[in-house]
Amino acid sequence: MRRLLPLLLALLATPAAAFEPTGNAVADGFLRIVESCGFDDVAFAAAQRADRGTVLTGLSASARNERLEIGTVVIVDGLIDADNGLRAEAIQYRDMRMTNTADAASHSTAGMLTLARPHLPMRDGGGSWLETVLGDFESLLAQDVAARPAAGRALEVGRIEVTRADEGGPWSGRVAFQAARVDAAFFQGTAGTYLTDLGYDTLTISGALEGLWSAGEGTLAVREASLAADGVGALVVSGAAEGLSAERIAAIRDNAGALPQMLPLLTDVRLESLTLAFRDGGLVQRLVTRTVERSGDTVEKVRSDAVATVDSLLALVGVPALQAQVTDAVRRFLANPGTLAVNLAPPASVNAAQIVGGALLKPDALPQLLNFSISATP
Repeated sequence: MRRLLPLLLALLATPAAAFEPTGNAVADGFLRIVESCGFDDVAFAAAQRADRGTVLTGLSASARNERLEIGTVVIVDGLIDADNGLRAEAIQYRDMRMTNTADAASHSTAGMLTLARPHLPMRDGGGSWLETVLGDFESLLAQDVAARPAAGRALEVGRIEVTRADEGGPWSGRVAFQAARVDAAFFQGTAGTYLTDLGYDTLTISGALEGLWSAGEGTLAVREASLAADGVGALVVSGAAEGLSAERIAAIRDNAGALPQMLPLLTDVRLESLTLAFRDGGLVQRLVTRTVERSGDTVEKVRSDAVATVDSLLALVGVPALQAQVTDAVRRFLANPGTLAVNLAPPASVNAAQIVGGALLKPDALPQLLNFSISATP
């Protein structure tokens, strides 16, 4: 009796499986977790033990208007914890496909998705299919990802990497993608027309976001935020700020547009540094060439007209030193396109409320207040 009672309690605590049990605790635990997301017909072709792991093949499940299919699931060193969650050294999914059953033309696929040290919790009927199969993890690698809407162009990405930083916390780490192919037609309206006009029928894009944000302390460090397109160039941003706690961000959002309420909220927000750089990869030459074709002017005149336009706009600010610095940087950049970088490094005593107030009341003082500089390098 003493042995029977704990066994009965364990059976009662474990959700009943609508799928055919495999006899493998790890495989059955994984299938229960998938089922807990709301899938009502979880099925598989085979389940077997392998070196250090469990392998499921031919997995399929449906919920709402979605049908999930995974060719192979490999669970390395998996175990089911006390909360019926799955923990493992790694989980690898191969040949994934999610189809919108309301319109079979709309689907998403991934050739391979690998998780390092994942934890998949039970879902109690909630959460998306993606949250269910990803759970929490230390790192993620996705390869050959594609999203195909019912109408319009597909979006394809060769590689996606997500890594949590050693500092810990949910808002720290790095996200990067490579070889994302996007047709110009994917950008509807003026943007798509402009890209096509410049000769960009398809863009191959890569990007990264790496940093650390403490929601409680409000410290933000963006080590890299970059977006690059072959034949166009790369935009890279980095910076740091203090005072941007989750609570303060919510208050700023709720009071957006109400300056009397906004300014007090910004007194403890400080911009420590900000760098914005554009590395040309062919965009400048295309812009100049297209302008020459339309206007009939020489290349030299197109460049000089662009510099003159910048110079006249900056003259309105009324800061001759700034006007000369920016105009010279633009002139050198157009003559020899390389990297054009803007840097802000305000003193520690300057807060966001002072910056906003300066922009409204005395914009000519902003360059000095922000310690503004601009440079152009080949």
